[in-house]
Amino acid sequence: MSKTTATAARTLARLVDAEAVLTAARREEARAAGVAERAAARVTKARTARTDARRALRAAERAGKGIAAATRRLATRETRLAELLETARTRKTEATAARRARRTAERRVDTLGKRAALAATRSVEKITARLGEAALASAPEADPVLPADELPAVEVIEAHAERYTELDRQAKVLTKLADAEKKWLRQLPAGVYGRGVVITRTPGGSVLDGAAVALDYTARGEVPPRKSRRDTFKCDATGLLAALAAEEEADATALALIA
Repeated sequence: MSKTTATAARTLARLVDAEAVLTAARREEARAAGVAERAAARVTKARTARTDARRALRAAERAGKGIAAATRRLATRETRLAELLETARTRKTEATAARRARRTAERRVDTLGKRAALAATRSVEKITARLGEAALASAPEADPVLPADELPAVEVIEAHAERYTELDRQAKVLTKLADAEKKWLRQLPAGVYGRGVVITRTPGGSVLDGAAVALDYTARGEVPPRKSRRDTFKCDATGLLAALAAEEEADATALALIA
């Protein structure tokens, strides 16, 4: 198992555990909310009973009889209301804590879900790349090379290599200079400057998203198409140039001695 696949597997396992915690948190929130709601309903009922007891006490006081019984009933209901109020506060605190726990669990699931999606995407990309490399297209077009009996003289090869090396060096220098000038000119807004300098900007197009294509093919159970690249060609004539420079120096020394 590669490191990328192992990371994706660990993240998915953590996501599964977080989803289980979230499910439990939602159940606990629903239970705590129901308990708090029932406790609040009991408080409302107790307040109504206390109000009725107060009215009964006032009626007894006006009638001048049953005052003691009405007083005891009111005291009992007030005590009961105080107990229910304390219980309701406790149940409300528990419901608030359960709601916060559920929100925390949801945020963790969202975070792990994003991480798992990213890890899975990277793992699929690597797997797709390996599948594509295992099913490469036909071999790239090879450079047409001369047979051994048609090879030119060494002097001709050296001459071409010398010219190529010098022209390649000049091209690289000119390319760097051109890139620097282009970078400076890109600072200018579009418009016409001077006697004929026209700065324009064409909206950029789009490029093919290789990763998305690979994921689409993999989702359909197909191997994404791949195209082999041509061999890289390079000619290094550094040794030749050094030898030519040494020969020129030797010739100059010899001429100096003759003179």
